[in-house]
Order: sequence, then structure tokens, then C-alpha cells
Amino acid sequence: MSARRARWSSGRRTSWRWWLRRLPAVGVTGVAVAVLLGAGLASAAWLSTGGGTATSRAGQAQPPTTTTVAGTAVTANLLYPGSSGDVKITVNNPNTYPVTVTSVSPSGAPTAAGGTGSCGTTGVGLTTVSPGTTVPANGSATLTLAGAASMTSASETGCQNATFTIPVTVAITSA
Repeated sequence: MSARRARWSSGRRTSWRWWLRRLPAVGVTGVAVAVLLGAGLASAAWLSTGGGTATSRAGQAQPPTTTTVAGTAVTANLLYPGSSGDVKITVNNPNTYPVTVTSVSPSGAPTAAGGTGSCGTTGVGLTTVSPGTTVPANGSATLTLAGAASMTSASETGCQNATFTIPVTVAITSA
């Protein structure tokens, strides 16, 4: 009898040709195992839950401020008894978010400066308007309120050539 090795002997499995023939099967099996393990980890991550509390804090809205437009009168055109004119104001937004001007309304008696005489009774009024203008965060916007100022026949003669300052209240909402 010849000393032949059996087909299933371990000497054959260690030869490089044996590994070369089985390399694709070993690679596919390794990839399949890796995918299954990865899917198991991904599944565990998707099914994971936890508990706790979250907190947040709201900021406080700062009121807008208004100023007259530098270098121009309060009204864009001249007022005389029985007429109306445009009003220009600048709205300053001190907030860190944009706001929308929802209304501009009178908040006191108009005053006059620079008239030809006494102007205690101005006869000037302001109509409440809703401009809907957006003012950027920490910014300002100049608004022209068309026809918002008016002068009645109660205005004194000394109010001629006067510049009128009309106190207003500006209402805003977050944009």
C-alpha cells in the first residue's frame, strides 16, 4: 500500500492553492457576517430610548423706539387748515429678531416749533395706520405714513411755517 494521504487530511487545507480556491467564499461569508453584525448594531441604535428633561428660556421683547427722520419735517408736504399730509418716522428695533410694525397711533398732543407766532392750538392730528413694514433685527426702518397727519381749522394763525412733532405709539409683532 502506498502512503497516500486521505482527501480530507489537514495537510491539504494548509496549502496555498486550497486557500486560493476558497478565498471568494471566505470573503463573501466575511462580508455577510459584517453586514449582519452592522445591521444588529443599527437596529439596536434605532430601538434605543432614553428619558430626561429639556429646558429652554424665552427672551423678552424690547419696545421699539421712534425718531423723526433727520433733516426733514414731520410731514413730507405742507399742512394748512383742512388738509392732510404724509408723516415720516424712523422705527428702531432693539430686538435680536425682525419685527413687523402693526400700527402707529397718536400718543399725545402734537407740539409746534418755529411758527410765525403763538401756536398753542395746533389743530394737528394723526390717524392710526397699520403699515405692516418689517424692521430688521437690531436695525431701523423709515416709514412714510401716507396722509396720516391732518390740520383742522382750529389751528391758530401763529402755526404758519411751524414744524409739528407728533408723539406716537408703535405696536410691533415678531416677523
